[in-house]
Amino acid sequence: MNRAQIFRMMKWLYNNLTHVTLENEELMPKEGPCIITVNHLSRLDFPALIKLERYNDIYCVAADSYRSFPIFGKIISDADMIWIDRTKADFAAMKRIMTVLKEGKVIALAPEGTRSKTKSLLQGKEGVTMIASKMHVPLVSVAIIGTEKWINSIKHFHKPKITLRLGPAYYLPAIDPDNREASLRSATDEVMCRIAALLPNEYHGFYKDNPRIAELREEWKSRGDIILPKS
Repeated sequence: MNRAQIFRMMKWLYNNLTHVTLENEELMPKEGPCIITVNHLSRLDFPALIKLERYNDIYCVAADSYRSFPIFGKIISDADMIWIDRTKADFAAMKRIMTVLKEGKVIALAPEGTRSKTKSLLQGKEGVTMIASKMHVPLVSVAIIGTEKWINSIKHFHKPKITLRLGPAYYLPAIDPDNREASLRSATDEVMCRIAALLPNEYHGFYKDNPRIAELREEWKSRGDIILPKS
């Protein structure tokens, strides 16, 4: 299959076998490069982005370890997604990511770097911060809720209920060359807290009780045009 065929298949599966709620999608830039950052609960997370209006522009970053999965690995390859070896500095993957952004497309990745087995946020890794700062492109947080429950839903003959909740686009500040490590950590925490602010509190994990989450919620609440979690 090619990319278009895989996207049609994914769209059919999500339209017919799941119930996906999109919230705040109007906050997504209509055109131009951007980076989508998501929390990672399940292998259904990235395919769920097929519900976004700009799905044709999206190139997901997938861990190289999935290449060995007979069906899943082939689908990722045929869909022209970006493989990355997380065990080293993968310069080939970084070059491809930057090329996609220069073409005005969308990169989607999970800053945590892996699926969370705790079903809550892990500490974010700094790769996304380096990419966003170098390319100076906006980021959009997408909180994904419910994909971790899909097996249980199917067992009970229910359609899995999945929510994609978007936050406003934003830019990260330039990395301070004189204080690089702290600057990268601070920017990465900002990326993760923006995802956390869109998630129910029980998903916060490593970022539980981080004061930046409450600050962001208050800031967005004052806008009056952003759907926020109830807790």
